[in-house]
Amino acid sequence: MSAFSSSEYNYSGYSRDRPVYNPQLIDFMLKYHNEINTNKTDTVVDVATGTGIVARLLDKSFKRVVATDISAKMLETAKLVKNDGVNIEYKQATGEDMSFLPDNSVDMITVGTGAHWFNSEVFLKEANRVLVENGTLAIFGYSGYQEFVEYPQCNRIYTEFVEDVVGPYWEKGRHVLNRMYSHYNHLEREAGFKDVFFGIYPESATVYAGTGYTIMDKPYVIDHKLTWSGLENYFKTWSGVLNYNKAHPGKKDIAEITAARLTKAAGVTDRKTAIKLRWGQSVVMCRAVARLLL
Repeated sequence: MSAFSSSEYNYSGYSRDRPVYNPQLIDFMLKYHNEINTNKTDTVVDVATGTGIVARLLDKSFKRVVATDISAKMLETAKLVKNDGVNIEYKQATGEDMSFLPDNSVDMITVGTGAHWFNSEVFLKEANRVLVENGTLAIFGYSGYQEFVEYPQCNRIYTEFVEDVVGPYWEKGRHVLNRMYSHYNHLEREAGFKDVFFGIYPESATVYAGTGYTIMDKPYVIDHKLTWSGLENYFKTWSGVLNYNKAHPGKKDIAEITAARLTKAAGVTDRKTAIKLRWGQSVVMCRAVARLLL
């Protein structure tokens, strides 16, 4: 994740231009969590919080919200967001190291579009250590595969951009996200976590996943609407785009080039026009156990 720690990265742009999660996601996770009637909502830890997007959504449902990230710059930006009545504890830490938390002290751990950067086995061991028994680990995110519902002619251009143009410039681990977090679905089952749930939306996104999934009935993770100019700004938050542009210093920003290709293909001249996107997304949830098999 070196791109997100770079002095050249636009942290305020990340906070402003990244899509926001569907507020229904919190209720979706809590429904799973509360299926165990002894589970509590005292402490939640949002790992790889970035600029605190998920942490702020969690605040109303938990007594204590701890938000961690490896990047000090991301956390500084998170603290600048106005949050009336919100009290989030920000902590610089990797996903694999929650040594500042005691054993069996956390009710839920969330990771929003960040778990692909982790050493997965080390992270799962640490998550299981700090979670209370039957506590919930929820990993979710949106992949690089979106569908332009009203402009299907844009889909191939978009996929080419993600895979062939900036594909070689993604940080290590991106393939885990592109596979809809199937890796965690497999690893959690292998490690002995209980009640593993692997949800995917829409059905067309299942071609990127492994086995054992459930097709969700709605986009619980994200249903964010962008304009064409907003789509370009979103591209500029990608680590792959930053790395590509650094490798081609004399070339025009690849995000701007691609946004222009897409608007031309769509026949759109007003960049403020809203785009209907169908976001590929997934949720992997499981419960902590007394002893892992890892």
